[in-house]
Amino acid sequence: MQNHETNVLKQEWIDNLHLFTGEMEYPQEAAESLTQSLEQVFQCPEVLHILTSADCTYSENIHMDYKKVLEELKAVSPRCGVHTYTLHMLFFIILSRKTRKIYEERSIAPEIFRASMMDLHWKLLECRKMFGIWGTSVADWQIWWFEVKRFALGRFQYELVPFEGTYEKNGVTLHPGDLVINVHIPSCGRLVREEYMKSYAMAADFFRDAFTNRPMVFLCESWMLFPEHRIFLPKTSNILGFMQDYDIYKEEYNNGDLWRIFYEDYEKPAEELPGDTGLQRAYRSWLMEGHQAGLGFGIFIYKQY
Repeated sequence: MQNHETNVLKQEWIDNLHLFTGEMEYPQEAAESLTQSLEQVFQCPEVLHILTSADCTYSENIHMDYKKVLEELKAVSPRCGVHTYTLHMLFFIILSRKTRKIYEERSIAPEIFRASMMDLHWKLLECRKMFGIWGTSVADWQIWWFEVKRFALGRFQYELVPFEGTYEKNGVTLHPGDLVINVHIPSCGRLVREEYMKSYAMAADFFRDAFTNRPMVFLCESWMLFPEHRIFLPKTSNILGFMQDYDIYKEEYNNGDLWRIFYEDYEKPAEELPGDTGLQRAYRSWLMEGHQAGLGFGIFIYKQY
């Protein structure tokens, strides 16, 4: 790449980085750190080549091989002096220029674009809290945002997925392959019923064409649907309110999601876990009694009232 082309690209990427981190409300320290890391990228031909090639490919094919790019960035990270998680964050922010245009071309509201890209904000904060790094530690999760398959609509995030297995209850039958709306709950604050019921309504409208003449079904697989919450969480817990809409048809027991509650302390012995929040205290007591954590799989048959 010629010096002039490099300088033009550098300015374009930096301008977009400033726009994105401002619009998505990144902490100032994070924005400055990412800008410094992007400057380092332009001093590392290997990383620059990977990112420019990926940027070009994404412009032609949003279903590119993301995982290959992510692995390449991981491999060159030590030689560049920029952490893998930071490079992954920069990669997605670079792609967001084209993603924004795709939303415009598909007449998807700009507020949905912003809400969807805000997921990088939540993952940025999680990564900082877990590892002390401004970046994203769950890059594979981000891919569907950039393939424009997953959308943030109000409080929750959604995508259409084929149902696995069979389900039958209250006159509703699901077969393998039937489309359902998969629900994700980002770590962005309290669960307020009024907010998430409005979110369901937004999703019902957004995906309405996929449910012509059949019930609209939300699917959620989450630690928040762990059935034993009804035993050890306070009766006033907002999580219990969220659970009430779902028929929990399957559960699993493991501690794999404890990091979502205790962050960097999640691997400590139960008696050493923090108790800064009511949720942490409830879980700590549950674990100290010798129980496991877990998750639930739930179906919510949506009815528009």
